[in-house]
Amino acid sequence: MINFSLNLKTRIHFGRGAVSNLKSELQPYKKILLVTGSGSVKKYGIYDAVMTELSSADKEVFEISGVKPNPSIDSVYAGIKICKEKNIDFILALGGGSVIDAAKAIAAGVVYDGDVWDLYLDGSKLIDALKTGAILTIAATGSESNGNSVITNEKTTEKLPLRNNILRPEFAILDPSYTFTLPPIQTAAGVSDIMAHVFEQYFSPTKDAFLADRLCEATLKTCIKYGPILMKEPENYEARAEIMWASNIALNGILTCGKITDWATHMIDHELSAYYDLNHGIGLAILFPNWMNQVADESRLWKFKDFAINVWDLPVSMSDRELADASIQKTREYFNGLNLPSKLSEVGIDDKYFEIMAENIIRRKTNGNFKILDKEDVVEIYRLSL
Repeated sequence: MINFSLNLKTRIHFGRGAVSNLKSELQPYKKILLVTGSGSVKKYGIYDAVMTELSSADKEVFEISGVKPNPSIDSVYAGIKICKEKNIDFILALGGGSVIDAAKAIAAGVVYDGDVWDLYLDGSKLIDALKTGAILTIAATGSESNGNSVITNEKTTEKLPLRNNILRPEFAILDPSYTFTLPPIQTAAGVSDIMAHVFEQYFSPTKDAFLADRLCEATLKTCIKYGPILMKEPENYEARAEIMWASNIALNGILTCGKITDWATHMIDHELSAYYDLNHGIGLAILFPNWMNQVADESRLWKFKDFAINVWDLPVSMSDRELADASIQKTREYFNGLNLPSKLSEVGIDDKYFEIMAENIIRRKTNGNFKILDKEDVVEIYRLSL
């Protein structure tokens, strides 16, 4: 294991009716900015439940709605403007990862003396932020209890992350029943996103991280078991609960402890999202099996052997090469079984920007650690994904 520091400051309220904890959590604050996405939270009654709690807490509430997937810097600017005009002292996100990421960006931008996009170009400039909280409606990103925020700048065609523990929400409310009405494609993309987060931490050059690796495998097996159940039984509470908790575990910081992590595939997908506004989970489901193919050379078969045996229950009698190939095929088949697209061409993407996107990844040095990819590797992953 390598050295690590861990601060899991986010308080988790999990289960049916967990929104009842909102009043006590907001007790120190007076003016709340409520950040939401599409109208689905209003359509299915979640918004009303939250507003009832806010009303009983006697809070002054201002709203910014319509935050879209792959949240744009323009929505962040709009939120910052409201916060400054109304002297907001707390930001509450009601939605999935995109809404929570936007809320964090707004929180950072309110106290930053400059353009908040500067923080995404140079994270060292972030020194403070407003407090935030999250009420989760989609199990996918784990943003409700980590310090990450990913924002898209459509003018510069960039989608960049900001990572700092300052951005961790103070609390997160996780009610699995809030995810009952998700369309199947969103549920499936969420499961893909969760698994991708685990892959980025599991496929590591660190060989001596037994506990972290076993936790990764347990999280992956949870997704493998319960993802297909949700495709057939969207209101299965236990399945929703397991996936929601897996989402949190996958990216709250626990799985990365003691390990060097990768994250190249996320950066490869961020380039696609910046140019094509691709759903993140769908992009990762398409890309990851092809990343695996590209990095599964002889020197890395040891990891794929663990993956094959411990995650996919493949027989130990197979050769290391056979195990690697079979585990990659199992991964591909699993995503196909969730009815996720398997090729970029299925979502309207061609090879027009592959060279430019690969150059961007290499320039930013976001090209991985399990295998450090060169430009040709990245282009090949894109091409394999067509």
